[in-house]
Amino acid sequence: MSFISVIAKEQFITVMSDSGAAGSEHTPQPEQHVVKVGEKEFVATAGGDREAREVIAKHVSDLLEEGTPYDRILVILQMTLSAFSEKGKSVMTAFGGVNREGDIEVCTYDPNSHAERHLKPRGTEIAYFFLAEGAGKYGNLYELLQSYWKETGTESPSAMIQSQKLLNRYVASKDSDVNLSTAKLVLKK
Repeated sequence: MSFISVIAKEQFITVMSDSGAAGSEHTPQPEQHVVKVGEKEFVATAGGDREAREVIAKHVSDLLEEGTPYDRILVILQMTLSAFSEKGKSVMTAFGGVNREGDIEVCTYDPNSHAERHLKPRGTEIAYFFLAEGAGKYGNLYELLQSYWKETGTESPSAMIQSQKLLNRYVASKDSDVNLSTAKLVLKK
């Protein structure tokens, strides 16, 4: 299992994933749960199995590279993930970045709950997503993140990364499948 947090503000996006998904005997390369697409976009996947995550990440990456609008990608993603879900391979997905108009935009879809979010933070708004199977079992992660923001602040990407690192450390303390080591991605407008 993996734990991924995505935080977006009007000027930047920070993405953090635990890096516990090491390779195996058959696939010696560690898995990337967060893939940077070009210079300004990303795709993050969790849940399902490795093959399903890689297929979804590649599919969404291709759509982003083609310049497909985010709302259209969200519809395509829902249709694609419904086919995977029928096979018992539910893949939670987040994607976004600096859209074609130059604005920060982030989307997520969870096929388990059919929950989707499509956000464009403005002013002091902060958009956030957590990708983890059964994230509710860790308690209210948003409240915990807000308490970390009181320590770290929220104005810069480095402050957000610091708060996400603390959040990952907390989740890893509750779940032995979540690794303490992390990988981060920062995208700026």
